[in-house]
Amino acid sequence: MKKVAPILGMLLLLVTLSPVSASSSLSQDYSHPYPTGIIPGDIVIGHNPISDLIIPGYWTHTGIIAYYDSSAQDWVVVEAWDNPSEVRTVYLSDFLKRYDTVAVLRVDTTNEVREAAVRFALQQLGKPYDWGWWTKEVYGDSYYCSELVWASYMAAGGPDIDAHPGFYWEYLWGVAPQEIYDDDDTYVVYYDSS
Repeated sequence: MKKVAPILGMLLLLVTLSPVSASSSLSQDYSHPYPTGIIPGDIVIGHNPISDLIIPGYWTHTGIIAYYDSSAQDWVVVEAWDNPSEVRTVYLSDFLKRYDTVAVLRVDTTNEVREAAVRFALQQLGKPYDWGWWTKEVYGDSYYCSELVWASYMAAGGPDIDAHPGFYWEYLWGVAPQEIYDDDDTYVVYYDSS
């Protein structure tokens, strides 16, 4: 019973607090050099010091880079966001401003799998945010940020980019941004800390 209490406490905290709301409450915009050499299917990941309080691991948010918008001269990121509570697109430049440390990861797979992952992520636009952070599913009715990125690669037939695919005491049955960063099938192609 002593081991169950901390897990229940963490679950309660996860249900009542949002990592994205915490990150969006920062009034400061961070400045990072714009990444180069990006390709569709790369994963952008950010750290927010306020979200550190509730998200296990260093990294607190993630999205998948979908395509380049030549009219805006910016990459488009698909992310699951809690306010408004949905899967949406944002420009990479806006994503970068929200985090004191950012990285771009590449999944060690084929371009065909990366493109299929992007197509899956885009098909999820408008779905609601998933508040069940302690679980994950590929074909869900809702997604949280790292669940969406993980599910996109799973649906595309790519590698499982969850470093702890089963139960892990820190992340339960879910997939956290830190687990995507730590997975052997991802590697860093860009990193900057303000």
